Amino acid sequence: MAQLYSERLNAAQYHKALRPGEIGCYASHLAAWRRLVASGDSAMAIFEDDVEIDDDLPEVLRTVASSTMPWDVLKLIGRPREKVRARTPLLGRRELIAYRRVPSLTGAYVITAQGAEKLLAHRCPFGRPVDVDMRHWWECDLHVAGVHPYPVRAAPSSQVSTIGERAATEQGSRSRLKRLQLQAHYTFHNWWALRTAAAAFEPAPTAVPQPQGSRA
Repeated sequence: MAQLYSERLNAAQYHKALRPGEIGCYASHLAAWRRLVASGDSAMAIFEDDVEIDDDLPEVLRTVASSTMPWDVLKLIGRPREKVRARTPLLGRRELIAYRRVPSLTGAYVITAQGAEKLLAHRCPFGRPVDVDMRHWWECDLHVAGVHPYPVRAAPSSQVSTIGERAATEQGSRSRLKRLQLQAHYTFHNWWALRTAAAAFEPAPTAVPQPQGSRA
């Protein structure tokens, strides 16, 4: 735990100390990222054990693989409605989206080797839960996209967590105040990063044909 989890970073970045289950969950994701980098493979799909998967997921992933849109992390689970800044048709009703606010949840995602290297370079040691760290994408130049509507959803078993409810360990008004401060910090930096980041999901401008001159 001393090698992976930093109490100093936690005090600066999060509103409460992480529970052992949260630290263990993050450690499992770190292990998966290291395995991907060591394997020499280009990408890896990672699933937590409390999700349900739609039957068309293999076809969805094949379609994404043929897309020209760049991404480091592709989220396969999230909220029914997302704040989207760009979208492109993918398969049937599903779209490939870029977020205005990256959602939480790390129950299912695809990560590239480049994305794993970025996270490993900036997230060890860590001070926040893994899903919260992934939302702070600008800190490690991480490009996060999603498939929406999502092809993976939380299973009923997800209602009983071995990690523990975060709200149950809130520590009074001081913790709530810090949480509000961190939310304001996130909102500003997310907005600023979106303004300055390259618009990877926006279509490239096309040349406008000039009218042919005509003789009198």
